[in-house]
Amino acid sequence: MSILALFWFLLTYIYVVNTIILAQANFVFNRCDNTENYTRNSTYERNLDATLSALPTTNSGLGFFNFSTGEGNNTVNSIALCRGDVNPDACSSCLNDSIVNLRKLCPNQKEALAYYDYCLLQHSNTNLLVYPQKRDYFFQFNPQNTTDIDRFNGALGALMDELRGAAAAGGPLGPLLKFASGNRTGPGLTRIYGLVQCSPYLTEQQCSECLEEEVSLIGINDNGKIGGKIVLPTCYFRFQMYPFFNKSIRVATPPPPFPQTTPPTTPPPPPGMLYS
Repeated sequence: MSILALFWFLLTYIYVVNTIILAQANFVFNRCDNTENYTRNSTYERNLDATLSALPTTNSGLGFFNFSTGEGNNTVNSIALCRGDVNPDACSSCLNDSIVNLRKLCPNQKEALAYYDYCLLQHSNTNLLVYPQKRDYFFQFNPQNTTDIDRFNGALGALMDELRGAAAAGGPLGPLLKFASGNRTGPGLTRIYGLVQCSPYLTEQQCSECLEEEVSLIGINDNGKIGGKIVLPTCYFRFQMYPFFNKSIRVATPPPPFPQTTPPTTPPPPPGMLYS
């Protein structure tokens, strides 16, 4: 190979590598809980390594992953959920990236959470298959306002109510795929596109309550914004003025049922975080 050819090869290689690196998606939101940390080379760290290594192999068939390792104070629980319209390859890629990046961002925290557009990952020393979890919401809204706030919010609210009911009841692949997407006509014949999803271990009532609580915050926080999302570990929604989801959902084998949880009698605490 000539020196000139070698130069162009190296230049192309560097460009491709840098392009791939730049194209890596960043977390939309991540949280590292500093209330409990673990020490390096401890039993807990070894269990965390084992848990997150095994997690990608536990796909329920609906893009839900769940794995635990250890006993007593060294127990590590992990869950992950891919968006209901994401294909298996994109789901696996998102989960693997999340595992690597979350360990870097939260290097010694026993509890951590990360959210991409395509997937959510969480690990903790406490039980994650419970409802409700911590009410520290993540908010993100488009800064632009609609020109007709009342009609826009009316159409958006109706769309979210429709999607909430559909997701809580379960999708076409069974009651555990608590995912729904659709659109509705807004002011001036514009279209509003929406997506909602719950973790599959929630009951129909819990999913509906979780989404209803999030949707109730729209008027408080967005006040006519033309796009946005609110995320909890157990449920989330997003809306935009353009199509942002796949119209078809993945085909999967129905997984075994999850143990159902009982909601507490005391009301949940108020939202703890606000991001923009």
